[in-house]
Amino acid sequence: MIKFTCSKCNEAMEAPESMKGELLQCPNCRFPERVPAPEEGPEPLQIEEETEKSYASGDMVSTQIRTFETDSKLVTGQYEFKRPLIKSDKGATRVRTFHTRLAANAMSYMDDQINSWIDQNPDIEVKFTNATVGVVEGKKSEPHLIVTVWY
Repeated sequence: MIKFTCSKCNEAMEAPESMKGELLQCPNCRFPERVPAPEEGPEPLQIEEETEKSYASGDMVSTQIRTFETDSKLVTGQYEFKRPLIKSDKGATRVRTFHTRLAANAMSYMDDQINSWIDQNPDIEVKFTNATVGVVEGKKSEPHLIVTVWY
């Protein structure tokens, strides 16, 4: 197991060595952290022998959240849409949705994500936004702030 900490909130994290180089979402702040090579991480965390044995025997389920399709064109932002952006006061052409837990550090991270997405895409003209709170089903069902941006 590779043991490391989240660079955003310092939450202790661990992942199997097979995930080296992949993105793993922090269970605390949801920051997508890249799993380092074993020698790159900080000093290993001490885990009780019983816990280690139960992981090895398969009795315990890992609490790590894995991301899906990290190489997908949609995830990397390299997807080419067929419709051109409408640059006027008329309706929106596309939509993007952001969501995060209802926690101060998580909402701050979402603000950073939205701002960097807009900064990286200067051709985007935001037409309309909507924010709501709803339960997101996942490993845990918990309330999230959901922001939808039409552009």
